[in-house]
Amino acid sequence: MNNNKIFEKVKMKVAISNVKEENVVMSKEKSKIKFLHNYGIKFAMAMTILTFIALPNISSQISYAMQEIPIVGNIVKVITISNYFDKDGNSELDMEIPEIKNSDESQSKSNEIINEEIDKLTKRIIEKFYEEKDSNNYQSIKLDAKVIENSKDWFTLRLEIFEISGSSDIKYKYYHINKKNDNIINLSDLFVNDNYKDIISEEIKRQMISKMKENEEIVYWIDEEFEELNFNMIKDNQNFYFSKNGNIVIVFDKYEVAPGSTGAPEFEISKDIYSKYLKSY
Repeated sequence: MNNNKIFEKVKMKVAISNVKEENVVMSKEKSKIKFLHNYGIKFAMAMTILTFIALPNISSQISYAMQEIPIVGNIVKVITISNYFDKDGNSELDMEIPEIKNSDESQSKSNEIINEEIDKLTKRIIEKFYEEKDSNNYQSIKLDAKVIENSKDWFTLRLEIFEISGSSDIKYKYYHINKKNDNIINLSDLFVNDNYKDIISEEIKRQMISKMKENEEIVYWIDEEFEELNFNMIKDNQNFYFSKNGNIVIVFDKYEVAPGSTGAPEFEISKDIYSKYLKSY
């Protein structure tokens, strides 16, 4: 059976399983809000919902473990995660495959686009694993999904892809949604023109130099003999997220701007540096 037929078969089984499980869950969900009157103040208990969906095996080695929907506070989006696991000798695949939904289970345009991209990405990873799989060689691919922000106006999902095959590699993929207009946002969409790239890139270089002076074991590629190694400018679609302070944090993959020993570097850029180039939302 080819990969496409396997994925279609899995989707059909997941859909059937979801319908059955949803009926069970709905029968168990009851409002548990208790009101206490003390000195005229009303307190409400918080409600947490946790849904498990069991998914069938599609081979003796592959299993889909569970699906969960975390709901925290007054969020608009939720994440559904399916665990995909396979182990054969020294080869191991461990993936958390997310799906974005609204809290009322409806789908928006941005949700559908991101879910489609994630579906294509995870399929490529799985196909690559089985193409290169050898129980005698050490190979490990792990994909984790994490909600970085889920506020009233903004949603950020991060995929972390960790791969070991001779050497280790870490790659990130960030997905951002502006909830005000249901638009998917890249870094360049935040700014009125390309001037932000120069400003932020220069600040990153300044931080790189400062960190290398503070710790001589830290190395960034900014003044290497091989010019193609050197970091010069961030990309239009550079990975980023917002810190708790509201600053942009620029994220690089492992080996993108430094040796592997430096890991996957991040640089927080103060809003004061780029604020005049920001679009108003």
